[in-house]
Amino acid sequence: MTISGFTLMSRVLGVMRDILIARFLGTGMVADAFFAAFRFPNMFRRIFGEGAFNAAFIPLFGKRVTRDGCNSAMQFANNAFTILFGTLGLLTLLAIPLMAAIMLVVVPGFLPKAEENLGSEAIEFRIPLRGAKAVYLQTKEGEASFENLSVVKRGNPAFVDVFGEVFGGEVKAEGQEVELASVILESFKGNGEVEFEDTDTEEDKKIKIEAARDQIFTDGGWLVNDGGLLRIPLPPDHDYAVFKGMASGRGALAIYNNDPGAYDLTVKLSQITFVYLLCMALVAHLSGVLTTLKKFAAPAFSPVILNLVFLCGLLGLVQFVEWRGVALACCVALAGFLQLGVLWWVCFRAGLPVVFKRPVFDSSFKRLLVLMGPGVIAAGIQQINLLVGGIVASFQQGAISYIYYADRIYQLPLGMIGIAFGMVLLPEITRLLHSGKEGEARATMVNGLELAMIVTVPAAIALMVIPQEIISVIFERGTFTSSDSFQTGRALGAFAIGLPGYVLIKVLQPGYFARENTKSPMWMAGITVMVNIVFSLVLFPFFGHVGIAIATSIAAWVNVVLLWIGLRGFVTLSSENWRRLRGMVIASLVMALGLLGAKALLAGWIDAGPWAKAISTAILVGFGATIYGIGVLLLRVTSLTELKSAFRK
Repeated sequence: MTISGFTLMSRVLGVMRDILIARFLGTGMVADAFFAAFRFPNMFRRIFGEGAFNAAFIPLFGKRVTRDGCNSAMQFANNAFTILFGTLGLLTLLAIPLMAAIMLVVVPGFLPKAEENLGSEAIEFRIPLRGAKAVYLQTKEGEASFENLSVVKRGNPAFVDVFGEVFGGEVKAEGQEVELASVILESFKGNGEVEFEDTDTEEDKKIKIEAARDQIFTDGGWLVNDGGLLRIPLPPDHDYAVFKGMASGRGALAIYNNDPGAYDLTVKLSQITFVYLLCMALVAHLSGVLTTLKKFAAPAFSPVILNLVFLCGLLGLVQFVEWRGVALACCVALAGFLQLGVLWWVCFRAGLPVVFKRPVFDSSFKRLLVLMGPGVIAAGIQQINLLVGGIVASFQQGAISYIYYADRIYQLPLGMIGIAFGMVLLPEITRLLHSGKEGEARATMVNGLELAMIVTVPAAIALMVIPQEIISVIFERGTFTSSDSFQTGRALGAFAIGLPGYVLIKVLQPGYFARENTKSPMWMAGITVMVNIVFSLVLFPFFGHVGIAIATSIAAWVNVVLLWIGLRGFVTLSSENWRRLRGMVIASLVMALGLLGAKALLAGWIDAGPWAKAISTAILVGFGATIYGIGVLLLRVTSLTELKSAFRK
């Protein structure tokens, strides 16, 4: 099977995996904790593994193969494998026992908004509510009674004061005060926590909502559960700025905007998943060996293993147990070891055994370190970028999950096109340059860019036009509600703006790495990350998790501009190339108009039951693809023969 075929298989299985995760976890506390824990080892993997390491290793390994033969190159590969294992193994052993301290930085939004010691005299508290889905009042080592609990609507804060509302400062602009019991009724009407039957009348629904409220507030008193927790739900998309009240009793009171168990669970899951870093960094090394020698199938198949393990775990274990987060974390660790074992076996069977040897810091390895240095810094800067996004998202309950699910959908075309092209282009351009065929290397870059855009541009436009419909039909079942679909769809539409940019980054970066230039991408990454961080911090207080996605898209296009400027003289588009790109954009815009019209006509089906929703979304996707396909053929952007030839590789 081709690289694109295995990549497609991986992405399809990944979507199936995420459908099941959404069904069983939704966007609740366990989902936020698991996604935060899974993201953390991935961050280090991309710094030390597949990003910086392979960007330096593949050109050097390819040069060794061309100049000295395969045996000499494998000695170099074995030495690098041994040192990589030792370095990351030590990092893993140090990080696991220190995970509780590390998570203080990674998910600060999971920590209490306020902590008070209780006494006989009532104390007053006030916490900001912007972005909160619920308020949690946790009493520790004692008991508490509450009075005068209320919420205050948002006023008109100054631009600077909004940051305080989000990140823990004082709320300075307040509006009307609202009694909390009525807010709870409003919450249960719209947040999906109360389940209704199709046969329920309006009176039946009212009775169920009031019964749910009575589990929290009844006869003028607030009901704290046996664990000392009082959870107060808030309406979806509310405009409340402050939660305030008074408390007395004994013990300590902690007030959260996230579930009080989220932080401890994130620490536990991160300790389990962190071993994935070691396994996947070594997998990236083995993939570099195989792809350099034009053995692409096994590296492309490797991610399939992760998704198969997830699917087996989800269907065979997770749905039957209460410790779902722990079960998923164990799936991650197991998949890492299986991927490593499979790729090592493929190398061995191909006559390329990668084995441990006594590490030697010779000139070749020093050259690898010199090339890796800027790459590690560049990758580290990029991951700091993602880390900051996660830190910011932790201040909005459910935001980590919204961003994860949206990211998974827009990663589908990115993975199939961008990452697959990057995997093929780097070793191919390296080979051509080392063979003195710079003209062919340039042509390969341009052809890759053009072919990538012909698929990515319409995909991005479609994700911007029908994001909620796509998210709803894929994820909306089980614990994943219509409100979750709406919020995730908003993030997906914002991510889609940057989708062509991210694919172009994957296509353009090999032009630097193949020439052993890792410093330029490092500086560009630094600029890009600063752009992302600034826009994330500026936009999040006003747009929540959608602001993070918009900032990511802006940063992607800034990176593309910088990479393009740096490749002037190496990558040049002819007038014919520009004509084809214009044709792609025109055909995509016509497709967007067609989708908007079809969406209006199918509105009744889209809002109906699951089967009607699935059929209507399939019609929209098929209709859009047909319009675009006809458009690019009529505008002579490409031909069927060219497409078949390109995607057969």
